[in-house]
Amino acid sequence: MAGPKISEKYKYMTLPQAAKRLGLHPAKLRRRLKHGVLPAPTFVNEYGLNFFDEDWLKEAQVILANSFEGQERQQQEG
Repeated sequence: MAGPKISEKYKYMTLPQAAKRLGLHPAKLRRRLKHGVLPAPTFVNEYGLNFFDEDWLKEAQVILANSFEGQERQQQEG
């Protein structure tokens, strides 16, 4: 399986990078994408690899913060 092209690596985050930025395990991010909890990736290349930009990340952070799990986490921290 081919990896991301150089131009894709500099323009977008890969799924593991996006998962790390969101504080999620990559498998959990894949599941949430599959079930439509989070918006579709910014870009999917010809090999089916998902890529994400900063705008997608901001939107996903808002969704996660407002989710039941996010609300529960805020209560535990506060």
